[in-house]
Amino acid sequence: MMPTPASLLVVLIPLAAAVPAWLFRRWRSLEALAALIGCGLVIALLSQPATATIPVPGLPIQVGGSLDLLGRTLTVQEPDRLPLVMLFASALVIFGLSWRLPQGRLSVPLGLGILSLVCAGIMIRPFVFAALAFEAAAALAAILIQSERMGPLSTVGAQRYLALSSLALPAFLGAGYVIGQALDVSDPALQSAAYQPAALLLALGFALLAGAVPLYTWTHAVANQASPLVTAFLAAVVTGAVTFLFLEFKQQFDWFRGSPDVRAAIHLFGVTTLLLGGVVAWAQRSWGRILACCLSVDLGAALLMLNPETPASVAAVAFAIAARGLSLGVFGAGLSVLRSYAETDDFARLRGAGRRYPLAALAVALGAFSIAGLPGTLGFVVRWLNVRVLSGTDLEVMMIMLLAGVSIGWGVLRGLFSLLAEAPEEAGAAGRALPVLPRGAGASLLLGAIVLALLGLAPGLLAELAGAIASAYSFYR
Repeated sequence: MMPTPASLLVVLIPLAAAVPAWLFRRWRSLEALAALIGCGLVIALLSQPATATIPVPGLPIQVGGSLDLLGRTLTVQEPDRLPLVMLFASALVIFGLSWRLPQGRLSVPLGLGILSLVCAGIMIRPFVFAALAFEAAAALAAILIQSERMGPLSTVGAQRYLALSSLALPAFLGAGYVIGQALDVSDPALQSAAYQPAALLLALGFALLAGAVPLYTWTHAVANQASPLVTAFLAAVVTGAVTFLFLEFKQQFDWFRGSPDVRAAIHLFGVTTLLLGGVVAWAQRSWGRILACCLSVDLGAALLMLNPETPASVAAVAFAIAARGLSLGVFGAGLSVLRSYAETDDFARLRGAGRRYPLAALAVALGAFSIAGLPGTLGFVVRWLNVRVLSGTDLEVMMIMLLAGVSIGWGVLRGLFSLLAEAPEEAGAAGRALPVLPRGAGASLLLGAIVLALLGLAPGLLAELAGAIASAYSFYR
């Protein structure tokens, strides 16, 4: 019997899990269980070496097997295997945190569909079809962002997210055309110039997919309009997949890796995105905007780590993606509770809410301080890895990165002072019924906060995974 390629199962298992998740969407425990089982199965599958064949009775599975479909190839290559594990692990964390917390009814089924598509984008070749997979994922993400929202300006976040992804598609298609033309150039002296437009188009395409566009980014609109855990999912899973696809391009194409214009463009996008979040974070007056600033700072720092071609820089990128999923997931879980309390996330309107929901305040504080890089948190390890890569080469950027973390920390402190202050006296407040958390919501918040705190104090497990991911790439050797 011909073994089944694991790449097919990586795509199909999340889609299969989305079916019971949709059918049981009224029963949150069953919905979350379907998602967790699906993600767990893929993680177990991809934990095997790429050369392994898993002897499943009646269905042997070849981890590194190739699936050929209409001239397209879908393969789990060795550099892709552990990044895929990290993406599914990040999704598993966010799906687990969504258990018993107020979310949209379609968040888990659509999230599984998005996860399947972005993983297909990492594995599929030719790379032009990776852009199509990410565009399809963006269409589902737009539905997820807009889900259960109505009224004026309620579609801004979904529109921006879909628009940026749609603008990236012509860039990838144009790059594919230029590469096809450059293949006919036989003169080695002219080949570099022939590939240069393709390199610039790809750099622009990646920046658009990641949302690293300062004047029309999706981060603020989505963070304010979408569910906080949806925002965390898009930032951790989709943006993480875009980052790993960028590393795969550096692995595969010498002309892309060696282009000085690509380095300059990525540096520009990284610095501007970092500044976008860092300059204004301290002055924000709502948790949604703090979340958006956290996204901008973390994304800008990750982009800056893509330029150095060293094992340390790749490990820093991989570790940052894992930390982003945990930190934003815990932050988003706490913020979901606070929004259900006052139907807003303004600091003034949430004054005293931390006393009513202390676990939500704890989750928000730990998640936000982790993104800011407070010592003792998981985010501090990320900043330390970033500083180690940049030290001696780009001191100005290193200082901007550290000051951006201070700015986020100041904004978070202002929000926490309001959360933990004494609630103002309101007319009729005594007779107003406050929302009661669903059974088990407190356990989710507490468990997420504990895991985030423990990994901040003992990050060895994530560091080993990040190091293993870095060792699978060869473009820096």
